[in-house]
Amino acid sequence: MKKVSSILLVAAFLSITACSTQPTAVTKSDDLVTNEVQTTAAQTESTEDSTVSAEAVEQEKEDIATTIKKGDPVTVDGFAEISVTKQQFSKKIEPSKPGNFYTYYESKEDDSTYFALTVKAKNLYSTGIDADEIADVTLIFDNQYDYPTFSTVEEKGGEDFTYSNITSISPLKTTTLYYLAEIPNEVADSDKPLKAVIKIKDEVFEYTIR
Repeated sequence: MKKVSSILLVAAFLSITACSTQPTAVTKSDDLVTNEVQTTAAQTESTEDSTVSAEAVEQEKEDIATTIKKGDPVTVDGFAEISVTKQQFSKKIEPSKPGNFYTYYESKEDDSTYFALTVKAKNLYSTGIDADEIADVTLIFDNQYDYPTFSTVEEKGGEDFTYSNITSISPLKTTTLYYLAEIPNEVADSDKPLKAVIKIKDEVFEYTIR
């Protein structure tokens, strides 16, 4: 009888021990899952906050663009000085003093034309700068439609055009750049707002075309 009782007591003790450890393990597992979910949620919120913050900074830069006018020089210290000298809508864009043989840009489509923004650019950097690195220019029509431009450079005193990506502007030298965009006639003929956003390094300038 004593042996049986001892066996029963041992069995009961093992049963109680097994039952008492299992809930603790489950509880720890639940806590781990909960913590992981909370951590993931926190990371997601942090990423979203960072994205929103970056967008807010970019928007703020756009909002504080410096307004410039035709003929007024603006300077980005240590890099370049620019001034807008001319704007035009035309089916054909030619250099200012066409020579006997010269390059020009012509819109072949009936429903489109060219816009050209002419800019004088002076290199203030210590070494040469590729002409296509001076600025990025985008046309914005009616505060919602964007038209990117490409650039070309006058050469031979205005007799011809050459590619801006193969032209280096020497230190303290001034050159003439054309920023061109082929746009719909509707944009050219409209009386709705049209502006050029000019980005030079981290500086943003806004030129009102109309």
